[in-house]
Amino acid sequence: MLNIRFVLSLLFTFIIETTQVLAINQSTVIVNVQKKIQVNKFQVGIGSEVEMRSDDQSISGEALFLGKAVSPSGRQSYQMYLHMASRKIFYIDGDLLKRSVLTFQALLDPYEQAGGTCTGYAIYDYLEQTNLAGFIGNGELAKSLATEEGRSTLLVDSINQYYLNLQHRNSITGIMNSYGRKFGFQCKNFKTNSYLKAKDVIVSQLRNGNPVILSFDIGPKMAKSPFQLNYYLQTNPELDDRLWIPRKIGERNSGGHSIVAAAVFDYQGKSYLIMLDSDWSQPRVWDMEAFLSGKTDLASIDFIFCK
Repeated sequence: MLNIRFVLSLLFTFIIETTQVLAINQSTVIVNVQKKIQVNKFQVGIGSEVEMRSDDQSISGEALFLGKAVSPSGRQSYQMYLHMASRKIFYIDGDLLKRSVLTFQALLDPYEQAGGTCTGYAIYDYLEQTNLAGFIGNGELAKSLATEEGRSTLLVDSINQYYLNLQHRNSITGIMNSYGRKFGFQCKNFKTNSYLKAKDVIVSQLRNGNPVILSFDIGPKMAKSPFQLNYYLQTNPELDDRLWIPRKIGERNSGGHSIVAAAVFDYQGKSYLIMLDSDWSQPRVWDMEAFLSGKTDLASIDFIFCK
């Protein structure tokens, strides 16, 4: 009997270390981590391979973990998984998460912007994502984001700095460096007309958990998400699959936009970006090559990152 208990104890420990269980409407989705990618402090980084098992066959099968979305208040909103067979991205409610001893890479569940203030929100989202990624600096960033008053003040200040402050108006790098002096980092604006150079810079930052701001001119048409988006078991599960992406060379300039690249993952030989776009209150996915190479007006894009 003692031997059987010992074996069962070892088996239970192994399951807990590699599995998280999501109880959904009295059903259960078991997420077994198959191949972990560590990113910074996170044991299970975005792009890690998992297997999902459930009585619901629409969600069972091999998948990629795409992030644990966390609201600015610190509450987990949902987890994102790319289901291999269906090519659907499922957003699974985080309140249904029961238990895991592993740490899963966190993404900001962003505020949806008010009015044409995307760059102010992008700056704020960058600071939130940097904090979620484990940045310490001088400790002031975490303090500023620890309370609702601090977060509100920082968001309003980000908008004011970009749109109203004459010293920094329309200069994202200048604003970021002013925050850097306050929080303990330094920022750089990178520009290139080479997709490979842009990809190298973006991926090298994201693989270390560091987000990147992209500021660009848009064209007259929106792009479509490379994957179908589904809010799992919600009344209206389908999410808006439109995306604002950089304009192509020769396209009419239809305005500017700024968003944050928060993570990168590979799927079927291609690289995809997890983007925080304040036009939506959930992260979105970009096909990196399709949206940044070819005829894209790459030289007009500002890439801003900090260390």
